[in-house]
Amino acid sequence: MLPLNLTFVGSGDAFSSGGRLQSGIFIEQQARGLLLDCGTTLLAGLQRCGLKTNQIDVVAISHLHGDHFGGIPFLLLDALFVSKRNKPLHIFGPAGTESRVADLCSALYPGTLDGPFPFAVEYHLLDHQKTISHDFFTISSCAVSHGRQSAACALRIEMADRAIAYSGDTQWDDSLIELAKGTDLFICECCNYDEPSPSHLDYLTLKQHLAELATARIILTHTGPMIDKNRRSIELEIAGDGLQLQL
Repeated sequence: MLPLNLTFVGSGDAFSSGGRLQSGIFIEQQARGLLLDCGTTLLAGLQRCGLKTNQIDVVAISHLHGDHFGGIPFLLLDALFVSKRNKPLHIFGPAGTESRVADLCSALYPGTLDGPFPFAVEYHLLDHQKTISHDFFTISSCAVSHGRQSAACALRIEMADRAIAYSGDTQWDDSLIELAKGTDLFICECCNYDEPSPSHLDYLTLKQHLAELATARIILTHTGPMIDKNRRSIELEIAGDGLQLQL
């Protein structure tokens, strides 16, 4: 069984608490790469980790907040002028992803990123009712609760006989139990330590549900300052920028 390599390109929240970069988790197997979320600090994170944009074949977006999809215009900018990309880029996301990316590209680099590009950019709509098979992986999603964000998703990626669940941003939601069931890794946001929020998970709430999460391993990401302050009291692994692991 060939290894699956993961790199946390960014493990921080929207405020870059603790100096951490915004969300981005790169998964690679046999030179095929998938990026879970794409925060605005993507290019800096890739360079720090020794990665290049051409290694990304697919971007999967959990929801349309800037720290999770705002790096796409910069990915396209690099693809055009630095990497000289000549292979397709596939973007999976909730309803509205294509139009929001187009609006953001137009606002940031009017005319430059209006397209057409010398490579295909193909958008794929996540469907909570079915698993989508695409090339080297399958992806499924479920709706989660993230404040006023109506299209927030948690994602499950299956690749090379391994399964990875990713919570995206959410308060505790029972749908995470089924999503994480039988996975090799559950990447779970944990912005707060002991303060429940309508938008984010806190560690003490998550801890109450650990017995329900039938996964081999949990790593916390999207962490805020109170996680840093209480790090010694946290029993789970906590991601940092540049963390690499192999499944």
